[in-house]
Amino acid sequence: MKSRVSLAGSADHYSGVKKSLEPFKQSIISALSDISSLVIKINLVITRTPRYSEGVELATTPIEACRSFIDFILPFFRGRIVIAEETTWGDTKDGFDFYGFTRLAEENPQIELLDLRDDETLVKKVKHPGGELQLPLSKTLVDAPFLVSIARPKTHCTVVMTAGIKNVLVGAIQGYSNRRKIHRDKYIHYMMGALAEHTFPDFVVIDGTIGMQGGGPIRGTEIRAGWTISSFDALAADSLAAYLMGFDIGDVGYLNLVTKHGLGLLYPADKIEIIGETPEDLVTPFKAHRSFRKM
Repeated sequence: MKSRVSLAGSADHYSGVKKSLEPFKQSIISALSDISSLVIKINLVITRTPRYSEGVELATTPIEACRSFIDFILPFFRGRIVIAEETTWGDTKDGFDFYGFTRLAEENPQIELLDLRDDETLVKKVKHPGGELQLPLSKTLVDAPFLVSIARPKTHCTVVMTAGIKNVLVGAIQGYSNRRKIHRDKYIHYMMGALAEHTFPDFVVIDGTIGMQGGGPIRGTEIRAGWTISSFDALAADSLAAYLMGFDIGDVGYLNLVTKHGLGLLYPADKIEIIGETPEDLVTPFKAHRSFRKM
């Protein structure tokens, strides 16, 4: 079955997301018709602190991207909308406040905020070629009836790039010490592939209006890429994002391993229908992290 990915030129977060969602309107209506709640996994990573004050916003899902998705579904979805995250560094509730998510939730009683530190835990076995780990995962993300990942494309110090999939796979792991375990292990790509068997996005929005390059995922610099991607196939979306960022998909190990689990198609090798813009017209090479060759 051919996957479909919507690619829109994007001058601002809100309109770019809205434009990318339009081709999927009927499919989204259908997907949400039989459920009473959905979960939006955003990406905060780190809350604003004096040490990391400059550029921290670039590590975060833009509030207007999240608002645009919610405004898009409100006319036909009356269920509960849970915005979920656990920051790796700092206090999640401070991040909700600082980046505007608390205010967003206060505007609409359908919206709830969930600090995944407070969520129930499901311990899952994650196998890799060097052994296995027992990792505590968020029950809400594992059991979500419809899981949406909204993230910004960024370069990464361990896995080359991050977008919609890693936001969920690593974001589902509870606790800094447990996330640190997989990032310090050379088998991180295999572990992420294994994590995909337990939780995986049903829909992704990758807001590349402004991305992070260089020292990502928290200390990089701004790059105005000017595109937004939406898709029910998270793997197709993330691999297209990698292409638009100027990376060879063969260098992003975990995406190649996820495809072996039958969870989607891989751009550009597989037959993926791109709706909207022509990918070649929107390629904006991101400066890779300094450890790229080692990765």
